[in-house]
Amino acid sequence: MSALFSIAYLPPVSYLQKCMSNAIVLESREHFVKQTYRNRCNIAGPNGKQVLVIPVVHENLATIPIKDVKISYESHWNKIHWKSITSAYRNAPYFEYYEDDFKELFMNPGEMLFDFNLQLLKMLFSFFKISPEISFTNEFEKSVTHEDLRNQIHPKKNTTDTPNYHQVFEDRNGFIPDLSVIDYLFNAGNKLAGI
Repeated sequence: MSALFSIAYLPPVSYLQKCMSNAIVLESREHFVKQTYRNRCNIAGPNGKQVLVIPVVHENLATIPIKDVKISYESHWNKIHWKSITSAYRNAPYFEYYEDDFKELFMNPGEMLFDFNLQLLKMLFSFFKISPEISFTNEFEKSVTHEDLRNQIHPKKNTTDTPNYHQVFEDRNGFIPDLSVIDYLFNAGNKLAGI
């Protein structure tokens, strides 16, 4: 069975759950949608949920396909994100096993949002030892013959069926569900029990 996904920046655990049981079709021709996982992720910081947003170039944003959306470098967002991730997870049990791979991508994210997200997604699949078949849309899919998850996995929709696991700041903030899958990876490792 295949499902249609939007590309996502360090997607939440619920995204990875859906990837495990589906062949993945990535929507590469949709227009960029603000305030979605396309350019944001949620991690657990010392003060609770922390949102990391990749800035994008807004020129022609409403008319170009997502595969052509450029990352903005008006700020050093990649260094800021990497510093936030390091601060949040340096004490997590598995962080040191994956740190170098992530750091390398964050120091050289490239020009295009879609490509950077795809690199991260493929790396996550590799770490979790899953290999879903990935294909891409050639045009925007209005009527879908497979499961349409483009807007189902969304920061403003609560997902309650994700697994509980120990989080670094759980004693302060309680368990925060459906954070970026890096939260699970750094805290619980790459064993997919519960996912």
